[in-house]
Amino acid sequence: MNILKSKLVLKLILSIISLVVLNSCASHNIEKDLNKQNGTNNYFRGLVVYNTKKGKEIINYNGDKYFTPASNTKLFTFYTAYKTFKDSVIGLQYFKNSDSLIIKGTADPSLLYCFDENKIVDFLKNTDQNIYLVDENIEEPVYGLGWAWDDYTYYYMPEKSQFPIYGNIIELTKNSDSIRVLPDFFSKYVEINNEKNIRRDYDSNQFYVRSTDSFEERLIPFQTSNQLLADLLGNEIGKKIVVIKPKKDIFLKPFYSVHYDSLYKQMLVISDNFIAEQLMLQVGNEVDSAFSVKKAIEYSLENYLKDIPQKPRWVDGSGLSRYNLFTPESLVYLLKKMYREIPHKKLLSYFPVGGKSGTLENYYGNDKPFIYAKSGTLSNNYNLSGYLITKKGTVLIFSYMNNHYQGNSSERKKEMEEIFLKLYNTL
Repeated sequence: MNILKSKLVLKLILSIISLVVLNSCASHNIEKDLNKQNGTNNYFRGLVVYNTKKGKEIINYNGDKYFTPASNTKLFTFYTAYKTFKDSVIGLQYFKNSDSLIIKGTADPSLLYCFDENKIVDFLKNTDQNIYLVDENIEEPVYGLGWAWDDYTYYYMPEKSQFPIYGNIIELTKNSDSIRVLPDFFSKYVEINNEKNIRRDYDSNQFYVRSTDSFEERLIPFQTSNQLLADLLGNEIGKKIVVIKPKKDIFLKPFYSVHYDSLYKQMLVISDNFIAEQLMLQVGNEVDSAFSVKKAIEYSLENYLKDIPQKPRWVDGSGLSRYNLFTPESLVYLLKKMYREIPHKKLLSYFPVGGKSGTLENYYGNDKPFIYAKSGTLSNNYNLSGYLITKKGTVLIFSYMNNHYQGNSSERKKEMEEIFLKLYNTL
């Protein structure tokens, strides 16, 4: 029996050694591949992989170097909002008496934008009082630091505002015979003009299309103001809304709209910049009584992320800014915190799934989905950070960042997919 036991123990030890060596070789070979690729390319890359089963980092290639994160920034926005809020969003604040309903914006991005719930519209439609809108604005510019000024006509860069509506964008559809405008309120501001090479004037809500254009769902941000909001919302509910100066002698109550979970999923799965910025405005107001992304970032770094490995340069909620700088190690640090603090099934439900949904629908597919991650794309930059579930069921936390390459991201995605499949099959 002792000989048999000894043989079994020896066999077990050899199996463990073989497994350790195999995993070590896989990690070493991946780092060799990165070094080899780096020798033939002139852009910058970094990869950190953490094995949750072993409780240790297994790959670190340029992990402590700073990269432009693009929309990987939204992971920090998500965590900041998740730590700050519970349950439902305050859609607006209101005061009501016998003849007046005074409303004030709370930076809720959901009003008539991407969500089925219309609680606020129904609330305002059903009131018998005269409606007044408090004339207040956010406490910083409507565009973030380091945003590309000439992107103001593109759907991914709407203005931030205290009381947004329709996502602060309009939708145009044009065929050879007609133009459809949503909301219809803006129809009078759309002009057919073959001389203009822009979609909207920079300093006004004058929109342009060419007579030869044909397109569906062209989304263009509009220039916001409280008077415009009053007109748009009044048009929607069929009532006049009057803009008034702020009042200090009234007690405003909260009126709730959508659940925060629906905002988080919309923001991360399709990489919605607008929701990201509005969430950070809400955080700023919650923690410092100021609709300020800057205040929200300062609070998060001081309270939620004080032990982050390398302090980032973090300037916006969406990642539109070229000023943002994060390291792969810091992203893995954040993903580890989320993995520890949020139920795993719930956590993964917030992310795009490789080959299945959102920004990863056409990439990183497999017979069994194995990548749950947030992409980050700007010109010459492509990053992916999240969770990889191997064939054996091991959860790996990773951040893979590519900066300053020329051309499009297709080659980067191909290289990354090869490495992800090696991790999937060997660990």
